[in-house]
Amino acid sequence: MFRNLLLTIFALAAPAFLQAQAVTPNAQAAAPVQATHPPVVLPPQAVQPVASDAPVITIHGICPKGDATTLEKSDSCSLVLTRAQFESMVSSMNMTNQPYTPPALRGFATGYATLLALAGAGEKEGVDKDPRFQELMQMARTRALAESYRRHLQEKFGNPPQEEIEQYYQQNLSKFEQVRIERIQIPKVNPKRPQEKRPEFEKKARQLATDLRERAAHGEDITSLQVEAYVSLGLAMQPPQTELPVSPRPTFLPNVEQDIKALKPGEVTKVEIESSGFNIYKLRGRTMLTLDQAKPQIVREISQQKVDAALQSATSGVRPDLNEQYFNPRVNGGVQPTRPPARMLPPGAVQSNRPNTTATPSGAPVPATPSSPPK
Repeated sequence: MFRNLLLTIFALAAPAFLQAQAVTPNAQAAAPVQATHPPVVLPPQAVQPVASDAPVITIHGICPKGDATTLEKSDSCSLVLTRAQFESMVSSMNMTNQPYTPPALRGFATGYATLLALAGAGEKEGVDKDPRFQELMQMARTRALAESYRRHLQEKFGNPPQEEIEQYYQQNLSKFEQVRIERIQIPKVNPKRPQEKRPEFEKKARQLATDLRERAAHGEDITSLQVEAYVSLGLAMQPPQTELPVSPRPTFLPNVEQDIKALKPGEVTKVEIESSGFNIYKLRGRTMLTLDQAKPQIVREISQQKVDAALQSATSGVRPDLNEQYFNPRVNGGVQPTRPPARMLPPGAVQSNRPNTTATPSGAPVPATPSSPPK
């Protein structure tokens, strides 16, 4: 029982553990990269792959006692996990469908051995009889069940039928249009000195935008016009890139989107007045993704829509009502947050804001060991 709880907690803490390993300077585990379905992606094997029944973890000093859920510490036996057993455990505990790198799996295995040792010590001390343990077990089960349900939905809806994919493609053709657009950006104010001569700067920028728009419409190079705009306004900085990314497609204001949609290749919009300044867009061309090219995106979108709908159905009608007198300390009569008691200082001592340290024989300060709280 105690071992099962630790496995549950370890499963829930695994993503955070792996991420923490990635940001620690001397970490052994790298941060996992978010992945789509299928579930856990294990790293490629070495030139000579390890057989599925070959031991990959041998934990010395830990052995089962009685049944598989009871552990004891002993130098006379060891606990062995084969590759198949270890990968099965990792897969079942991988609530977020993340691929683990070899350093992450190494840290995972080391942490598992430590948990088993602590679990055995906890059973000896009777921690599993503590009422707080039962509450923690219930909360861990609830959270694990909720996360497992999310993963179940992702697997259930992760492979929509081909007919549904084709229907989605036909009904959303505009999503799969790739548009090559160039843009000239002319700021309304001086980016380095925004409060300096604002009316004069904006008037000059507006007139410049009108002139450059006409020249762009007659086929002049957009990049050259962008450089000229910054030179004319006296902006001693690198002008922005004119070619916008094709994927992901940029989001425009509705009126700008409508103007761009009406363009034919080679045409430019009117001067668009936006928060960033006076902008001019030129359409270079349009291409349409084929069904095969768009399929990964379609599968993700169909799957996510179905998962969201199932989660909405499961949670609709369920809402918490909170007692604001308890949860909001500003409410009159509410429960005020407790503060730890003030630390008593010896007579004549002066309170210091410096960290509590002790000196080593070499004189280098190290953090003092905190004293245990009174029982």
